[in-house]
Amino acid sequence: MQTAALTLFPDAKPVGRPDPDAAAIRHNAGVEYFQIDTREILNRSGGGPLPFARTINPYRGCEFGCAFCYARYTHGFFDLDRWQDFERKIYVKRNAAESLRRTLRKSDLSGQPIAIGTVTDPYQPAEKHYGVTRSILETFEKASGLDISITTRSPLILRDLELLARLDARNTVTVNVSVSSLDAVTARRIEPRAPEPEARLRTVRALAAESIATQIFCMPIMPGINSTETQLRPIFEAAVEHEAQDVVGAPLFLRAAARKRFWPWLEQEFPKLVHRYQALYGSHDYLGGSQKERLMAPFEALRLAYGFPRRIAGRG
Repeated sequence: MQTAALTLFPDAKPVGRPDPDAAAIRHNAGVEYFQIDTREILNRSGGGPLPFARTINPYRGCEFGCAFCYARYTHGFFDLDRWQDFERKIYVKRNAAESLRRTLRKSDLSGQPIAIGTVTDPYQPAEKHYGVTRSILETFEKASGLDISITTRSPLILRDLELLARLDARNTVTVNVSVSSLDAVTARRIEPRAPEPEARLRTVRALAAESIATQIFCMPIMPGINSTETQLRPIFEAAVEHEAQDVVGAPLFLRAAARKRFWPWLEQEFPKLVHRYQALYGSHDYLGGSQKERLMAPFEALRLAYGFPRRIAGRG
């Protein structure tokens, strides 16, 4: 696993220089920003069952602080092992567009699905100031025949709506908007600093109105927290109302780095579920076999009942 991780993140290097302008961005949030250079912004996915061949992560770390986030392990490459570091020390890949331009000059990426935002949200608060994600999309605008997906929890993506529409005219663009729960209290407990779910749904509608393929990512599905039919049905109803093309779900999995945050959080927020999670995840990162099937059964039944995936308006 460590070897694969290093393949995914060849730009890992010692901690970068603190940004002297960071105080003007998030001075009240306890967040530090560091600017780093990256040798290669477009990385291979490392194989396996992933639905993409290449990945791009404009930032390392994520301010949204989702309790379940598996990507906390990436800060381990900087020898930052506290779970807080992942959401309070954000690394900005300042030369991302330049790196991508070099790759596009020498490589034909047609037919290779490219996923933006696999281990960090590309539209987290840092993007409003640094614009790394936008610079990447502007670089892709000069290409054609690409298959690009973007995963985010942030309405900030609508800043780039016209750019995305232009990209989609010459390439295939899909936006995955993450929504784990439509209950405002539950959403705030599991995703403490992410935008409210209603704002994300408005984002889905705005993207769909431009005929951009837009999916809702209901990930992760967590036993007893957002897994029952009652908890999931509002997401499917909203997906229909806001014209999402599909609703995609996957079970929670817990890497070692994620456990450092998840277990204390679970004990604080959902103490009655601790025993259940210990039984399910105490000795396993993933749910397998019948356990996975039982957890996903309500989701799969609702997906079928609501007729997903749906045809995109304006496309053949």
